[in-house]
Amino acid sequence: MTKRERALAVFNFKQPDVPVFDLMENTTWPELNSFFEEKYGLKSTEEILSFLDCDFRWCFAVMPPNKGFYGEQSTFADGVGERPLQGVETVEELDKRYNPDPSLVSIPDFKGMREKYPEHALIFCLAGLTGFSSACMQFGMMETLIKTVTNPAVLEAYAMKRAELSIEVMNRGIAAGAREYCDFLWIGDDFSSEKTLILSPESWRRIFKPALAKQVRAARDAGFYVMMHSCGAVSEVYKDLIEIGVNCHIGVQTSAHNMSAEYLAKNFGGEIVIFGAIDAQTVLINGTPRDVENEVKKNLAIFEKCGGYIVSNSHHTLPDMPGENIVAMARACGKL
Repeated sequence: MTKRERALAVFNFKQPDVPVFDLMENTTWPELNSFFEEKYGLKSTEEILSFLDCDFRWCFAVMPPNKGFYGEQSTFADGVGERPLQGVETVEELDKRYNPDPSLVSIPDFKGMREKYPEHALIFCLAGLTGFSSACMQFGMMETLIKTVTNPAVLEAYAMKRAELSIEVMNRGIAAGAREYCDFLWIGDDFSSEKTLILSPESWRRIFKPALAKQVRAARDAGFYVMMHSCGAVSEVYKDLIEIGVNCHIGVQTSAHNMSAEYLAKNFGGEIVIFGAIDAQTVLINGTPRDVENEVKKNLAIFEKCGGYIVSNSHHTLPDMPGENIVAMARACGKL
């Protein structure tokens, strides 16, 4: 099987000939780069991905450098940084102040990626997080949470604007060859802590689920398998994600509440692909390489009967994650 064939098998809950593996979002960071250069003489992210034999390559849409376009900040704190929509209280005011231009998003060279990686599974990654996390960036987190109770209509309108923006970026990608060369599409929203959802499940379903469903429906209608990123304890709304057509949850954090591999396989096995589950806050930070290998083998055994599991780190860009543990994760999949 090619790498692409293996990934497609997993998304159809069939067992591939060997486990499917990815370094989450094909992302390395300074400390990891230094480790691979010092130990293996690898000088670029591409060399590291090839050495680890990752099955995926990511095609990233790139948002414009103007932070006001998405409102991305390094913190959600209301009083820190730029909050372009802080104080907006009506849909009319929102319409005047927030109308980002999707043509400003840079679309990847999908044909070039396929020519470079003829056997890999390619993922079209839309720029930026949507929904609740984006609202926190634009309004501020406290204001967003207050609005879920006092003014949900503004958040509903905002979430739908973000959905329409993502769909337009997706359509521009399709026009540039995304669907011809990519099988998978990434969308994302963070709305959960490690214990529970940050907002009530009822508020999430009322305010943000319809906009997410619109994005997923458009992507599925275009022929993509949809990968949904969301950190933390998300299983409380897994049935909702499955209902609206999400194929895969990526960034699975097993140390969060009701997110263990055993729990997910027992309750949702065969319904949604689990991408991750090698926990970056526990075993990848504190464990030995042998611990990491055992965790990978344990997860593979748990999902053996129901299928639908891709080995990957749950988070990236953590300076205290030993490079040896990344190597161990790949080795346990039969890589290297």
